[in-house]
Amino acid sequence: MKNSDYSLNFPLNINNRIIETDFPHNSKLPSGFSEEDILQLFIDEAEEILLLTNPSMEVEYVSESIERLLEIKVSDLTGKKVNDVLDHFPSLPLMKPNQKMVIPVTTPLSKRKFLIEFQFKPLFDNIGRVKAIFAIGRDVTDRENSLKKFKETAFKEKELNQLKSRFVSMASHEFRTPLATIQSSAMLIEMLLNKSDGPDTKERILNHVGKILNQTSRLTDITSDVLLLEKSIQPDLKIQLKKIPIAQFVNDLVKTINMENFERRIVKFFGPETDKNILTDSSLLVHILRNLILNALKYSEGALDPEVHIQFRGSFTEIMVKDYGLGIPKEDQEHIFGSFYRAKNVGNIKGTGLGLNIVKELTKKLNGEIWLNSKLGIGSEFFISLPSK
Repeated sequence: MKNSDYSLNFPLNINNRIIETDFPHNSKLPSGFSEEDILQLFIDEAEEILLLTNPSMEVEYVSESIERLLEIKVSDLTGKKVNDVLDHFPSLPLMKPNQKMVIPVTTPLSKRKFLIEFQFKPLFDNIGRVKAIFAIGRDVTDRENSLKKFKETAFKEKELNQLKSRFVSMASHEFRTPLATIQSSAMLIEMLLNKSDGPDTKERILNHVGKILNQTSRLTDITSDVLLLEKSIQPDLKIQLKKIPIAQFVNDLVKTINMENFERRIVKFFGPETDKNILTDSSLLVHILRNLILNALKYSEGALDPEVHIQFRGSFTEIMVKDYGLGIPKEDQEHIFGSFYRAKNVGNIKGTGLGLNIVKELTKKLNGEIWLNSKLGIGSEFFISLPSK
């Protein structure tokens, strides 16, 4: 056989076990190197971790690269089951040829975190039984982190596309009705002004002007919600923290809303005997509570008056807005804080589906949490928990 066409074929002695090797080779041997020298050189200098276990996954050989990469001594691993030293390593043999898996590893000394991909290859005897398992481990930390970032970016892009789709759907529906009302009212005003010979012309014109003003206000509210949502999700939103007496602050807001509502319905306030100062952004908190209180009024027409409760729980202040209205179907509750999402039972009650999403985002800005309890036909309780300091 010519030097340009031979194989490295010799028994490799590992821990007194003879493993037959057959490595194709197609170049001349370097001067002064035997076939065994070359094989050992590849094993010693390889960045990959070379691992040989018996069928019970007890290590019979491991390359010194494991010390360089993972700070694990060869002697600490030899003779032991791999999963006794490497957490997350499979405890049972993997029989699928060339099966791969990625496991997290934290080095014992420097506490560096790696993601190691192991590829397994069972070695069989003459009658088909597994006599050993060969594994190659390589550092894929950069690859896996890049893949994770890509998936996160793709997920955010998917969410953004869904958000755009819901916005277009909402805008086409919510904008169409007020615009149609404005257009028809303007046309009727024009017609009445051209005729202007009836005694009730002025009253009818004022009625249509009122419709225009109401629908214009509705469009303004929708636009304001969209702009506030965009503002709330910006990472650089400036938070103006200051200490406020929280019970007095909420009570004053409830009184203001009752006055704006001409006290047709009263929102009841229940606060603690002793007030507390908390550090928060009063402007954002007004947006949060006003939205929840107005929702409680809007979705409980004809029911008992809504309530606002404040309780101090350790280092947190808990605010509950309660209504006795429609309630939220169970299947809608997990989505209710999403953008442009509305419960299926709201009927013709106007809304954009943005309010609760804005509330959630602003609550997060204040390092708070929001959750709800709701039963269909009984009512809803929305809870805001804010750090007191």
